[in-house]
Amino acid sequence: MREELVTPATARRLAQVGLQWDTQPGDWVTALGGAHMDEGLVGIWLVVAISPDGQQLTLADATGRWPQSRGVVRDCLWLPSAGKLKVWLRGRGYRVATGEVTARLLGGEGPMTRHVCRLTRDDGAAPVDGEGVNEAEAVASAALQALGAGTADAGFW
Repeated sequence: MREELVTPATARRLAQVGLQWDTQPGDWVTALGGAHMDEGLVGIWLVVAISPDGQQLTLADATGRWPQSRGVVRDCLWLPSAGKLKVWLRGRGYRVATGEVTARLLGGEGPMTRHVCRLTRDDGAAPVDGEGVNEAEAVASAALQALGAGTADAGFW
């Protein structure tokens, strides 16, 4: 079963600020520019194998509609999971806490669950909070805010 992933829009924002992708089998991507590839579910691909030179990927369609395809790394946008983002943040000195909150929105028919993330550091910096529709989006939101606030080491993004 597929892990919770960031959306392609969030993945683009992370890539624009320099998130480096260390390509690994098991990563999820969306392939850019393919005839049968888009940002819907059919556009999500699993990295099955990587060529020895690290430039070509063998991809399996998440829906099972297409046979395995080959793609070039530079034509793929990595869709990191919450776990991958947490590992990255912890490697840079952040403690990461996530959870869910339920809130009733004005005009809404019932309570809505949102995911939240808090980043803290031992250096006394103010905590950074993020939220999203799933855990991956909440962690990505906090990471992007930390970068915008200048609290992350931007050289690694």
